[in-house]
Amino acid sequence: MPTNDERAERGRMILDFYAAKFGDPYDATANLTDVLADLMHTAFREHDLGLKFHERLNAAMMHFEEETVEEG
Repeated sequence: MPTNDERAERGRMILDFYAAKFGDPYDATANLTDVLADLMHTAFREHDLGLKFHERLNAAMMHFEEETVEEG
C-alpha cells in the first residue's frame, strides 16, 4: 500500500506531465482545474467506461480523509 507521500508524488507527476504537455508550467492551480475538467469530459463522453465523475470524486474525498486521518 502506498504512503501518503507516495500518493502526493504521483499526483505531482500527473500535474507536471499535464503542465508540460497541455497546461501552464507556472500555474499549478489552473492545471489542477484543467485536469479535473478534462476527466469530467472523459467521464461524460466515454459512456462505455461507465464512469460517474461526481460519485468517484466523492469516493476519492472519502479515501483522502481516511488516509490523512490514519497518518495522524
